[in-house]
Amino acid sequence: MKRWMIIGAGSGIARWLNRGLAAKGYVLYLADRESMQPNLEKLATDLKVRYNATVQTGIFEALDWEKQAAFVNAVENEFGPLDGVIWLSGIMLSQETLQNDPDAAKCQHEINYTAAMRVLSDIANRMEKRGHGHIVGFCSPAGDRGRKSNYLYGADKAAFNVFLQGLRHRLARKNITVLSVKPGPTDTPMTAGMKNLPMLARPQDVARDVIRAIEKKSTEVYTPAKWRLIMLVIRHLPFSVFKHLDL
Repeated sequence: MKRWMIIGAGSGIARWLNRGLAAKGYVLYLADRESMQPNLEKLATDLKVRYNATVQTGIFEALDWEKQAAFVNAVENEFGPLDGVIWLSGIMLSQETLQNDPDAAKCQHEINYTAAMRVLSDIANRMEKRGHGHIVGFCSPAGDRGRKSNYLYGADKAAFNVFLQGLRHRLARKNITVLSVKPGPTDTPMTAGMKNLPMLARPQDVARDVIRAIEKKSTEVYTPAKWRLIMLVIRHLPFSVFKHLDL
């Protein structure tokens, strides 16, 4: 039995991930904020009917620090020891908002990085004691190099990526796989209304790539795959050239 929890399970990409994992026989715990619970219940019912899946749902509020401390313990007591977890919870405010509102930037960072670090550290410790597990975190190509169009969001994702790298190194000999997912811009509610997004991917294609990477026990995946090459070029451009680009 593969018991997996998806945190941020109501997001656009997560909905396709849930379907793909349920179709493969994974037992799922879908967690998201309280306002998403009606949607999660509908999704859980659909997965049970469509795939005969075993699915539970629960509330996770990224900024509720008091409840967060007991969250993983409560899930494992109710659901059973986790074999895997996927962190998808996050927000992306506009660069203009973030650079003019330090409180908004702090809030975004706490959701995108601090909460992820706290919860995944707890889960990693439990998996380490059990001697097996799988941790998947959604980062972003935005964290590969700071760019004027989204460097505060990129800073969140860069911090998360380095955290996952360190966790991967620490757990490399413990039979625990840590996967960093770096999706390019994807057609989800998070990107709705944003203009001039390059090469907008379909969420079902991203989910397919992620599930494939999970089953191959990969440690990093860019999706679509062309973003690996794109970011390789962007990362290595000299600043004398980079500063003239409108990125």
